[in-house]
Amino acid sequence: MEYRCEFLERLERTPASVSYRFKTPAKLIYAAGQFMMVDLGEGLVHPLSMSDCPEETGFIEFTKRMTGSPYCQRLESLKPGEKITVKGPYGQFSCDESSRYIVMLAGGIGITPIRSILKSREKTPDEQCRIVLVYGNLNREDIAFREELEHIKLPGYRLVHVLSDTTGVKGACQGFVTAELIMRKIPEYREATYMISGPPVMVEAVKKALGAMDILAGRIRTDVFMGYDE
Repeated sequence: MEYRCEFLERLERTPASVSYRFKTPAKLIYAAGQFMMVDLGEGLVHPLSMSDCPEETGFIEFTKRMTGSPYCQRLESLKPGEKITVKGPYGQFSCDESSRYIVMLAGGIGITPIRSILKSREKTPDEQCRIVLVYGNLNREDIAFREELEHIKLPGYRLVHVLSDTTGVKGACQGFVTAELIMRKIPEYREATYMISGPPVMVEAVKKALGAMDILAGRIRTDVFMGYDE
C-alpha cells in the first residue's frame, strides 16, 4: 500500500542519528519490527525501519543515521506540514511468540526495529518470556534511545552495552559482539532465539559467532540494513 504522510517534527537521538515523525496515515496497519520504503521525491527512496511501535498513536517515526548523502540532506530539509510518500509495510522481523527466551543483538542504528518491538511488548508484557538486548556502539554518545532502553519495563529484561570506548557507561563490555562475549554474558545461550539487526558486516559477524556456538539457523532472525551509508 502507498500512503501520503505529513511531516511533524525531527528529534535528535545522537549526534549522528535523527528521528523523523510523520502523521500516521489513515488505515495504515503495521507490526513492530517492520519497515517501509520512504520516498522523498526526486528519485530519493530508501527502506527505513519504523522506530515507533503501533501502540504509540498519532505518528509514525523513522530514525536515520545521518551521512550527508542527498537522501539525508533531503530529510533535513523537510518542513512541518510537507508531505512525502511511504510504501509498505514490509518485513517479518518479529518475535516468535512461542519463544521463552529471546536474545536481541543490535548494532548502531539497527536498534530501530528492536526498539519498536521492545516498546510494543512493554505494552503487553509476557511474564513467561525473558529478553536480553546486546547493543553495540562506538561510545556513549552513539547509543540511540539509551534512556528508554535502560528503563524498559519487561519481566526478566536485561541490557548489555558493548562499546569500543566504555567511558561513562557503567558495566559496559569493551570490544565487539563475539561468541565469547555472548556465552559469558548469557549463560543460557543454548535456550535462546536470536534476533540480529544492523549493517551487513555486523549481521554476518554475529551470525558467524552464533554458528560457532552451534546455534541452529532456524533459531536466528535477521534484519540487514542495506544502503547503510546512503
